[in-house]
Amino acid sequence: MTTHVDFWFEPICPFTWITSRWVEDVAQQRAYDITWHPFSLSVLNVGLDEGDDEQAHIAGHRMVRVAQAVKDAGHDVGNYYTAIGTLLHPGGGSHDVSTDATSAVIAQAIADAGLPAELAAAADDTSYDSAVTESTHEALSGTGTGVGIPIIRVADSTFFGPVFTKRPQGDAALKFWDAYTTIVAEPNFFEIKRQIKGELNFE
Repeated sequence: MTTHVDFWFEPICPFTWITSRWVEDVAQQRAYDITWHPFSLSVLNVGLDEGDDEQAHIAGHRMVRVAQAVKDAGHDVGNYYTAIGTLLHPGGGSHDVSTDATSAVIAQAIADAGLPAELAAAADDTSYDSAVTESTHEALSGTGTGVGIPIIRVADSTFFGPVFTKRPQGDAALKFWDAYTTIVAEPNFFEIKRQIKGELNFE
């Protein structure tokens, strides 16, 4: 029986944020534990990023350095992710990924999560990069290459997705979770996919 979920996140990804709120809903209703793991899209896309994507992924990498620092200090990574995701995503608008703007969001998220202010310095501390890279590669060791985030591990099954434009809530969240865990438990299953439909909804 499932009682624990591992979830790899990168704060700047809106799809990961929507899925994470679904998993949080399920975890609260079912009394599951979630372990939140930093994931870097900069590490995933090393040598491939350019332009706006590169700037966004640099901003995201700074955010996950802080997540790693939060984890290493023994604080609740989930609280930090909730705080920074709430600042970034509801409303669905674009956000400034400049260094100064990202630093301000990180500082505010740390304050909102009730964490020590000095953790914000981790955003520019490259000593966290090896742990962030290791966490990213741990996720990919379960899924293989050619995927993005979110990545979820339930029992012995690790998959990219699911990806929503709007998360199911309440009873619908549980029904989808039960279907999801049934599907990913099948060892020969690997993919269901279609083109995105509709606008992102962060409710």
